[in-house]
Amino acid sequence: MDARIKSGHDDVRCVVTVYTVYEPPGGDEADVATRAEKIAFIKDGFSWSAFFVPVLWLIFQRMWLELIAFLVVIGGVSWALGTEDPGKELAGWVVLGLTVLFAFEANDLRGWALRRRGYQFAGVASGRDCYAAERSFFEVWLPQQRRAMPPVPPAQKSLAPRGAKPPRGGDGDEVIGLFPQA
Repeated sequence: MDARIKSGHDDVRCVVTVYTVYEPPGGDEADVATRAEKIAFIKDGFSWSAFFVPVLWLIFQRMWLELIAFLVVIGGVSWALGTEDPGKELAGWVVLGLTVLFAFEANDLRGWALRRRGYQFAGVASGRDCYAAERSFFEVWLPQQRRAMPPVPPAQKSLAPRGAKPPRGGDGDEVIGLFPQA
């Protein structure tokens, strides 16, 4: 997707990439961070790595049925067109065409393979790159997950008296990640 923004006399080009997002099975885990790490982002569009090394791409993605189908189709085309010079040249062009078609459909096949493994479609994200798309997705997804979490039972709440400040740790405990302790 290509969006152009006009500001005065300058023409600024902003390229946005769209990703489909899949959540793995077992979405009822209580730890949101663990679930978030397992989410798969799949870029829509042409896959250059699937074009240049389709067999290795299929192996890396663990798409075994698609790998077998790809090898059968490519082998069948080569066998059907023969080993003579005109047949070999035609087979080469047909295999090239099939590889281009595969590269256009590779990411869609990956989404299909994830759904076959039990992944659920979680939404669509977009951004300049994968990191921006992940950020925009998690800005919406995380608050939804926190609302869906069951409340903490009273037995698990802190036993500190009301108004008491939590105990402070040593010198290295003031900051946890990006969030300072209150």
